[in-house]
Amino acid sequence: MSKNEASQAFFKKDKNNSSIYHPTLNARGPWDPNSLHGRVIAGLIAYEVETNYSTRENFQDMQITRMTVDLFRLPPMAPLIIQSNIARSGRRIQVIDVQVSTNHAEKGILEIARGSVVLLRRSAEPLGSVWSTPVWDIPAPDENMAMPNLVEERLPMWHTVNIGVTTGPLPISDSKVSTKNSKNVNATASDQQQKIGPRRAWIRETHAFVENEIISPILRVAQVADFANPFVNSGTSGLNYINADISLYLQRNPVGTWIGAETFYHGADDGISIATIALYDKIGKIGISTVCGLAQIRS
Repeated sequence: MSKNEASQAFFKKDKNNSSIYHPTLNARGPWDPNSLHGRVIAGLIAYEVETNYSTRENFQDMQITRMTVDLFRLPPMAPLIIQSNIARSGRRIQVIDVQVSTNHAEKGILEIARGSVVLLRRSAEPLGSVWSTPVWDIPAPDENMAMPNLVEERLPMWHTVNIGVTTGPLPISDSKVSTKNSKNVNATASDQQQKIGPRRAWIRETHAFVENEIISPILRVAQVADFANPFVNSGTSGLNYINADISLYLQRNPVGTWIGAETFYHGADDGISIATIALYDKIGKIGISTVCGLAQIRS
């Protein structure tokens, strides 16, 4: 973790209550200056499960296989309260429900998001061959690549290396893009404004998630899962869909700091969109992320 990354985090834990998280300005979202980004809400849900359940004996050898996040209220730039419970505890499956709330000045405790996390027990692969999507054969950027420069004393929310000529406008909140990685990385800002097409990119985190803590592989991919919205739903007029959920599916935990993303599906009618990205690491495929979105014109 770089000095800049370590010095900037999305949340600080409350000193008196470990279930309360205080957001920093680094966690600000794109739709309202007083709201949080959806990716940090996904991160909180993953963090809660990983921190409070993964060390329990009956959770050993379990893989976080699905994480569904419902984003039904715009998360405020205010302290967030995290609560969770085990919905199902079996030999081969565990299900954990997570609630994210805030203390509203007029309405009291108000739930703003919730998550459902499914963990499945790892075992041996069955015999035989099964059809699979093509192999991701694009080398990951150097783990030691320099972080992007500070912008107004803050790091960009994430660091993106586009693969090939990525077409269409840059995803919102991705203010700094590195284009010098290998012969496969040659996108330029002017290229990205000309037409719309499939996209491939490598993404890595630029911030600690919780102050003074090292970010885990699960936390990295949980936050990148929200990238399905800007990466797939951005068009010739920018990003005009706000996602109401995130559904992340993982076959294994990612390796390394870079997460690969590839546009996989997009469809939209009557102001409702569905967007999916395939997810990779430096070894290969790790899963997919899907979001549903509502047409939203930013003011």
